[in-house]
Amino acid sequence: LADKGYIKPETKEKVLEAARKLQYRPNHTAQNLKAGNTKKFGLVLPDITNMYYPIIAKSIEEYAGKKGYMILLCNSNMSLQKEKQLFELLKRRAVDGVIALPVSQDISHIQELACQGIPYVLVNRDFANDSHCIPSDNFYGGYTMMKYLIEHGHKNICAIFQSFENSIYKERWEGAELALKEFGLNDTLFLYDVNDMLAAHKKVLSLLGANEQPTAFFASNDMLAAGVYSAAYERKLIIPKDISVVGYDNIAYSFLMVPPLTTFEQPAGEMARRAIDLLIKQLNGDAINKKAKKLRGRLVERKSVAKVPLKI
Repeated sequence: LADKGYIKPETKEKVLEAARKLQYRPNHTAQNLKAGNTKKFGLVLPDITNMYYPIIAKSIEEYAGKKGYMILLCNSNMSLQKEKQLFELLKRRAVDGVIALPVSQDISHIQELACQGIPYVLVNRDFANDSHCIPSDNFYGGYTMMKYLIEHGHKNICAIFQSFENSIYKERWEGAELALKEFGLNDTLFLYDVNDMLAAHKKVLSLLGANEQPTAFFASNDMLAAGVYSAAYERKLIIPKDISVVGYDNIAYSFLMVPPLTTFEQPAGEMARRAIDLLIKQLNGDAINKKAKKLRGRLVERKSVAKVPLKI
């Protein structure tokens, strides 16, 4: 259970399977009395080039510091294989707990930490059978941003999503779909599996050259919105005069974009506080049986959306 020394793989699996069935949790506090508390938490992020993740990392680091802990930052680079390797590394570094924003629906390697007495928390994720989640209401965010565009008169709307392997984008899509349905609109212009700014630029550039062009774009994160901006610039289109754009996450430079981007701000500070508090609660031996309530962010209105004139 401590993952020390050589044990035959088949024997190790039998022990871990028995621990899972019995819901066995080693007393981490007792282990610390023997080995010494490291006062370190691991933080595993999917992609540090997406500027949302430094926002959440900064919030986590600041609050952990107030509680006397330091953060070991790891970047999985959107790779499940690398994510698994990072968790093995963090176990060897004897961290007191791990905070993760997983890249996929496969979290079995994370859940195994509990069998070894290592607390973990999943931030901005909502897994049905795991009570270690601090979820943000991404469905509400997607619904809010799509409804905002519709209420400004837009009917031909292109929404751009990263891979649904990351469940937050599927949730945002579901929210956007509900808004469309309520207003009797469809999603024929949606773009999927657009995983970075350059890909967004290329796909939007092609779309803006087609016969049926959208009047508005909903980018499921602000990095993709930046790709829309660059494609519009290349097509000599003016935002919001020619097309409107909204994003998601309210990253640091969204208000510096020209024009400033209307976007959705997630409660990063509150998620960070709850994540650290939940780790410390587990370290103190408290059971986590109830999933946390979803946190809601807010729409940040700026200058990137125009109303569509009524046709007489």
